[in-house]
Amino acid sequence: MKKLTNEEMTGMERGVTLFNFDGGYKMQSFYSKENTEWVDLENIPNTNLLCEKNTIEQIKKKLRKKEHRISFLGSGNYHYASTLFLTDIRRPFTLVLFDHHPDSLPSPNDSLISCGSWVLESLKKLPLLKQVIMIGISSKTLEHIPYLYRKKIKVITEEELPKMNSTYMNTLVSQIPTELVYISIDKDVLHEREALTAWDHGSMSLEQVLAFTKQLIRNKEIYGLDVCGEFPVNPANEYLKVVKAAVKKNNQANHFILTHAMDWMRRKYKTIA
Repeated sequence: MKKLTNEEMTGMERGVTLFNFDGGYKMQSFYSKENTEWVDLENIPNTNLLCEKNTIEQIKKKLRKKEHRISFLGSGNYHYASTLFLTDIRRPFTLVLFDHHPDSLPSPNDSLISCGSWVLESLKKLPLLKQVIMIGISSKTLEHIPYLYRKKIKVITEEELPKMNSTYMNTLVSQIPTELVYISIDKDVLHEREALTAWDHGSMSLEQVLAFTKQLIRNKEIYGLDVCGEFPVNPANEYLKVVKAAVKKNNQANHFILTHAMDWMRRKYKTIA
């Protein structure tokens, strides 16, 4: 089986990619000590919640650095941007998704992709995507997963999270059918104590998310990792106390995720850095 190249394997430890859809990351500092690629997307229209597929290609062209990095996508409204990386994968892979929603609804039409449809679109269009593991979704949303694809989806609902001890996580990792894994984290999977988004929240802790992420990094090849779930910021609300408080909380969560993920990647690949 082909292994990741040295460039691919060390890409995430070289820096961070920030997707600047709405200016929200300008109010945060978690990335200040990292080598950062800032992808300016504020002037691209019609990207909130829904995005035309030809616009996705425009965004892809703005990614100057193609090595696989840790990427921060902005609000959960832009979670569809994960597909920018998934469509580049050329080997069988598994998507591990931490999210309070399955993001598996049909797209409004064939020319659009949305934050609620990108997983289903990926399952339909990417034959190399062999499995999706959804962690932390609400059991109330299980009906949104199309029956046709349920054999390719493994779900650990929010209600099942208490069973995710170290033994369970080790078993789950060992059952992943591919060596290559892509990790996507939507902070709405977290309890509101840990982060604040514009969507209904789950009940996971950062420690739970990172415990499983650590197992994945240690035992699998990680093609990439992305994080979304910022509180939507705009010129009309950025000075409100509630918005500043949300940004501060999310900055702390992002720093926690980034610091630990970077450390684990550097430890794993230090011999080829």
